[in-house]
Amino acid sequence: MRVTRRGFIQAVGATAGAAALVRGRLTRAEVGVQDFERWATPEETAVPSICQQCPGGCGLIARTLDGQLAGLSGNPFHPVNRGALCPKAYGALQLLYDPDRLKGPMVRAGDRGRFRSIGWDEALRLVTERLAELRGKGLAHTVAVLGGQYRGYRDTLWRRFAEAYGTPNYVRARCLAPEHPALAHRLMQGVASPLGYDLAEARCILSFGVGLLEAWLGPVHAALAIAGLGGTRERPRTHLIHIDPHRSNTGVKADRWVPIVPGTDGILALGIANALIREGLYDREFVEQHTFGFDDWTDPRGQRHEGFRDLVLSEYGLLTVSTATGVPVKTILEIARDLATLKPAVVIGERGPAYGPDDLHTRMAIHSLNALVGSLGVRGGVLLQGELPLSPFPPVHLDEAAKRGLGHPRIDGAGRGQYFLVSDAPQALPERILGGKPYPVNALFLFGTNLLASHPAKEAFAQAFEQIPFIVSFSPFLDESSSRADLILPDHAYLERWQDDQVTHLAGFTCFSLARPAAAPLHQTRDAADLVLQLAKSLGGGVARSLPWETFEKVLHAGARGLYDAGRGHVVSTAPEESLRKVLERQGYWAPEFESYDEFWNALGERGAWWDPTGLPVSRKALLRTASGKFEFYSTALRQRVEEAEKREGARAALVGALGGRDRGDQLYLPVVPVPARAEAGAFPLRLNTYRLVTRPIGGGGNQPWLLEQPAVHVHAAWERWAEVHPHTATKLGIKDGDWIWVESPKGRIRLRAKLFAGTLPEVINIPLFGGGGPNQNDLIGNEPDAFRGFGLLNTTRVKVYRA
Repeated sequence: MRVTRRGFIQAVGATAGAAALVRGRLTRAEVGVQDFERWATPEETAVPSICQQCPGGCGLIARTLDGQLAGLSGNPFHPVNRGALCPKAYGALQLLYDPDRLKGPMVRAGDRGRFRSIGWDEALRLVTERLAELRGKGLAHTVAVLGGQYRGYRDTLWRRFAEAYGTPNYVRARCLAPEHPALAHRLMQGVASPLGYDLAEARCILSFGVGLLEAWLGPVHAALAIAGLGGTRERPRTHLIHIDPHRSNTGVKADRWVPIVPGTDGILALGIANALIREGLYDREFVEQHTFGFDDWTDPRGQRHEGFRDLVLSEYGLLTVSTATGVPVKTILEIARDLATLKPAVVIGERGPAYGPDDLHTRMAIHSLNALVGSLGVRGGVLLQGELPLSPFPPVHLDEAAKRGLGHPRIDGAGRGQYFLVSDAPQALPERILGGKPYPVNALFLFGTNLLASHPAKEAFAQAFEQIPFIVSFSPFLDESSSRADLILPDHAYLERWQDDQVTHLAGFTCFSLARPAAAPLHQTRDAADLVLQLAKSLGGGVARSLPWETFEKVLHAGARGLYDAGRGHVVSTAPEESLRKVLERQGYWAPEFESYDEFWNALGERGAWWDPTGLPVSRKALLRTASGKFEFYSTALRQRVEEAEKREGARAALVGALGGRDRGDQLYLPVVPVPARAEAGAFPLRLNTYRLVTRPIGGGGNQPWLLEQPAVHVHAAWERWAEVHPHTATKLGIKDGDWIWVESPKGRIRLRAKLFAGTLPEVINIPLFGGGGPNQNDLIGNEPDAFRGFGLLNTTRVKVYRA
């Protein structure tokens, strides 16, 4: 007999009803049947959302049952990921339902680290009173806001709040800022918008340590591009070359993995340039017509300057480069020939962490290869991205208190001294806070960052926090940093709040993503963006006028109007509709899909994104906005910055020292990296290299067990923490696979499980980045000066290894 679900429910109801009738409880039985039927047939909805586990910005579809979030999948319409997801995305469910989430605001009770619950009204009153008091005393500049890895309108709100309040100290602590053009690109091309690497159309991709499939600008987007690189009848197969000390997922998928001594990427790039020039393989037409500083030249004062060509040929011979980098001469020649013959080719050197002390010149040297092979402004090369046509907000209203506060220098020293070229220098904060220079910090706001776990200077940050009298954290968890706060105003989980994401850094399109709350708040938490608006309203005056919106939803509604008014782009839709639009646009047609902005806004919320795959300026003229109108091997923009620094600080400007000193002459402005002298191994003979697993989100994911149990298949590890040792090195040290070992640096030591792994050089120890709790790679890494990123150097530490 066939039993249907309806028949089963009716049978259960009839049985329960008969039993209840006997007991005289028919009403209660009916309620029970209704509850059972509701459980068996819940109301199901799908809500577009945005993954916030990494900078990728993938589109999600959140599946809810009776209003409760029950599952996640990829948004098939979203141009970033087209329905695909990496493992990190699914950890969002465990973030949402984490039992350790804070249930409401908390206030310090006695010593730091002890808290009691507090109501929202009282909590906001405490913050408003402290901010108003400091501003009234002319101390607005002593308030600092420390933010992490996020972008979009949340960044806009915090920036406007800090400016209107009167503090110059809105400091971002992050390694990657894809929404801004890279410093090397600005100095060599003069661009003011991000450049996009057109992976999908390239025939040769050369990656210098960029984790395309792990943690770059968008690992899912990159994975989809690389998955389509196999050859067809119409299109030859693409060749992927990955240069990295560690054989990562990207290295495994690459056609060629090239191990390299950490920190010598720029030297290898110059060796490849030497081979291109010496063998006549570079794009002569592009170099002659569109570059400056390639050949020797004479300035208007009659002073002669050495060109890039002669310097590379004389200083970066292949034997010299091979000795410094560990890459065989034969491999260097083959890479150069691949770049020259497999066109279009693209060279990627814009990873998150710094390459080393010579990070700027390293990135310039890598990017110079794109000029040598003529890959600027061509499909399959480097493209200039368009801007999102969002509605501009009115200027920030600056009252006298704000003007006085903004007149003070930044607490982190960004834009001055050795940090002259960076917009944020979080690594300088501990020393400056502890020293009270240039002034003490009286209040600190923490949003989206946990530097007491994630920064090499975490111990110094802990000491500095003790000197700040008032710290407010917006963390939804009691983490290492929020536990030192005086007040915690827990933010929603990102699936509980309005979100946006602005993508202008992926080649071929621009995209604005919008997400409504996928689930009602589980606890007495609030959206931190709404709290910023509420604080601005409470402070009144120019601060309130600069942030006039009642909620973050209204901020998004106001900004997105520009997309509707732009007369270009579309709300994402099905593949057939997208294909039809492409055909019409090629013929010069564009028609509005919606009759009103309200219709547009509703569709944007229902589908999850707006994008514009057309109208991108890809001409070389648009790409080359330097003073010379050309790609500059000799960067006149960098020379101008150095002259400004010397004018402000004198002949011994710290920036000049960071660049290598005046003794370098013209090499200060050319993409060249000094070849280091061979150093003795000493007490710490091995190099530490850190890397990120594809399963580790921002913050490490220590509170997401699903991700912790995902195996690192290359070493057969999960859950535990480990260090990867080359088998030859392990044999010399008497270490076997699975042994407990100590990894020690001049700073400290940590105990880890040894995993023997041949995918590295014998002199390199690899440790994946782990989150808070347990042994931490930052217990080994010193806070070495990072003049060109401002965060800290992560892969320059020397270590030794021995059995525990």
